[in-house]
Amino acid sequence: MIRKNESQKDILLFNYLKDKRSFQEKWNTKKTTNKFIQPVLDTSSKKKNGQRGEPDFVYVNEKRKILILIENKDDINQHKSKNEDNPITYSVDGIKHYLSCFKKDYLENFNITIKKYLNDWKIVGIAVSGNIEDEYNHLISTYTLQEDEVKDIETEEILNEEDYLSLFENINLEKITRDISLSSNKINNLLRSLDSQKRPILLSALMICLFEPKNIQNDFKNNYSNWTANTIITNIPLIIKTILGNEGIPSEKIEVLNNELTFIKTDLELKNTDILKDILNELENNVIPQFNKSHNYDIIGKFYEDFLRYAGVTNVKKGIILTPAHITKLFTELIDVKTNDVIIDTCCGTGAFLISAMNKIIEEITDSSIKNKKDLIDKVKHKQLIGIEKNTTMYTLAISNMLFRGDGKSNIYHLDSFSKEADKILLNLKKRGIIPTIGFINPPYGGRDNKENPTKKEIQFLERLLDNVSRYGIIIAPLSTYFKEEIIRSRILSKHTLKYVINMPKELFQPNASTHTAIAVFKTNLPHNNKEVIFYNLQDDGLVLSKNRGRTDALNKWAKIKKELLTKLNNPKKYADGINLVITKISNGDEWILQAHAKTDYTKINERAFINSIKQYIIFSTKRKLGLLDRDIDEITLLEILNENKINANALLRDVKIKEKNEKI
Repeated sequence: MIRKNESQKDILLFNYLKDKRSFQEKWNTKKTTNKFIQPVLDTSSKKKNGQRGEPDFVYVNEKRKILILIENKDDINQHKSKNEDNPITYSVDGIKHYLSCFKKDYLENFNITIKKYLNDWKIVGIAVSGNIEDEYNHLISTYTLQEDEVKDIETEEILNEEDYLSLFENINLEKITRDISLSSNKINNLLRSLDSQKRPILLSALMICLFEPKNIQNDFKNNYSNWTANTIITNIPLIIKTILGNEGIPSEKIEVLNNELTFIKTDLELKNTDILKDILNELENNVIPQFNKSHNYDIIGKFYEDFLRYAGVTNVKKGIILTPAHITKLFTELIDVKTNDVIIDTCCGTGAFLISAMNKIIEEITDSSIKNKKDLIDKVKHKQLIGIEKNTTMYTLAISNMLFRGDGKSNIYHLDSFSKEADKILLNLKKRGIIPTIGFINPPYGGRDNKENPTKKEIQFLERLLDNVSRYGIIIAPLSTYFKEEIIRSRILSKHTLKYVINMPKELFQPNASTHTAIAVFKTNLPHNNKEVIFYNLQDDGLVLSKNRGRTDALNKWAKIKKELLTKLNNPKKYADGINLVITKISNGDEWILQAHAKTDYTKINERAFINSIKQYIIFSTKRKLGLLDRDIDEITLLEILNENKINANALLRDVKIKEKNEKI
């Protein structure tokens, strides 16, 4: 309860926090009952005399390890002093003072238990002044304690608890991904003389060599720094066999990896230099320690993604496009994932979808009142994740990824998912009671263009997946998947229900590719029967392209954009505009893309838009004539192709005549 002597502005702010913001726990005034946090506040007086300090509001969520302190002043003139050195009178000065009491040097005054308890907490300080209910007569400044420094997060509003958690996740990930990217680049440079396809195999092997099993001693990790290059090379296959065997990996899986590693015995650069020792040292000191810093994010997968990108392994031409982490997590939020669901990915790559699904199910178990949580979590890791991967490089990375996730016994198979052997595996799993309920997939792209070694098309991967799961199937694939192959699409709708199709930003897979894609969500084993489908245009996911780290959520926009997406999908009739959100019945023969069903947005029609549309049409028709529609090519490559075919601007415009003032097409 608010005390009677609190100011009217405190009462208004308290009611605002209680009624208009979303927090799991209750806000307290002046102090908290937390036995580790309150002792710190008991010495945090703004007079700096070692007496008790009293932030106006204190929020503690022990489960999520987040602490929020608020200092509130009646008048906006008391928001911040010139030098920010008057914590008694000014709001910003005061909240920065309280945050400084949770810095490491200040915590040295307390026992080890308190220091250890607060080590990984997320701490936020909010300075408020004026009347929170008066839009033009209040100020808000927000600060966080990051890397033992008080930092301004530059927001002028009080956020929800989820937003603060996302903010910290993003802050942590920005630093982690930056460090991971530097290590990826460094290791690739060390291996620059090695074929790019061999680098990921070696990386995966070295990662496994550094894994620490619970019940056996890893002599390799303890001694490699004192060994010669030849001794390291000799011991790599031996320790891999020991570690993976101890984790229950079948011997045939271990042989797949060791057979791929035979090149290390003959590679002169590896034998005659300290490259392997340098890489092991980089992994042990700068990479592996990062893996446990964020349990809801696939840090290992991010490391592999960056490594493969630097090595030039991931691109559309090779059919390998790794799914961005925010999208693998989105898959788990587009449907209701239950604690007993069994997830399958029939082209699992490095295992990113399986990791996201595992995190989601573990989160559901942790937040529930279910007993025997540890046993259930172990069951998730060992029996509720199924991966199939044909590419040897991706398969070995998936194995080491799962290993560091505490899941060496996962059902990851080095197979063609269309093979008879894959059929047998799935049948045997079902006999053991492991029946896939949900399927996530990002199939190889552009298989139809690889004439020398053609692969199955994306729509075939989708049908295969849907036919093997009992509840839901989700795919992300190029837009052509949703309007070509009418026979297969009709066959799918005869067995399964299409629920959503979400157009994704063109930039989603940059810098590896610039491909128009969409996510489709199906409810399986229920014929579509002309049901309504929701089509949504996600024009922007808020991520930005960084020079050396790919696309990141540097501006912290994704959480808000995702929330809006899920809100609209859950209540589509309220938000349907016929342009960016369309609800329409789909029958056999209909295309599964928004463009086929949306109305034209005439508010954006003008002369410039018309001219741009004509230009786009010219490019489209030219690419179609040259058979380039399904190929992901940049502008320079397109110009080179046009030049080779002796096609110039006049030829392109031969059938299109436009009169425009003061402008050339």
